[in-house]
Amino acid sequence: MLSGWAYKRFYELLESIYSNRGISLIPKNPAFTSLIGLIKYSRKYGISSEIAAAIVIARRGMNLSERLPRAMSAYLEVNSRKHVWHGWGKLNNFIQSRHSYYNVSNWSLLVKDYALVEKPG
Repeated sequence: MLSGWAYKRFYELLESIYSNRGISLIPKNPAFTSLIGLIKYSRKYGISSEIAAAIVIARRGMNLSERLPRAMSAYLEVNSRKHVWHGWGKLNNFIQSRHSYYNVSNWSLLVKDYALVEKPG
């Protein structure tokens, strides 16, 4: 309860400071930003997961969405009718920790094998 109060108070103060300077604050939910940044942007651009998470938050500020890569959503059997965060939640549970993402030795083999078997043809 105290944590929620502290965050609310922090955002009230931040909003007050920004409004005095003519800047609008757009609060966004930070759910799965580290994981999404790690999967989609960290290796692609050669940046740390923290900077990649900042990119994800910036994209949310522009109302852009982050879907799971197709091979991962096929492997995890994600229901496409559910919200995109459902898939990220399943991936988060599968990995257990964002630091163990690179420790899954056969991850690429599992994804590639599954993608090859399920190809429509």
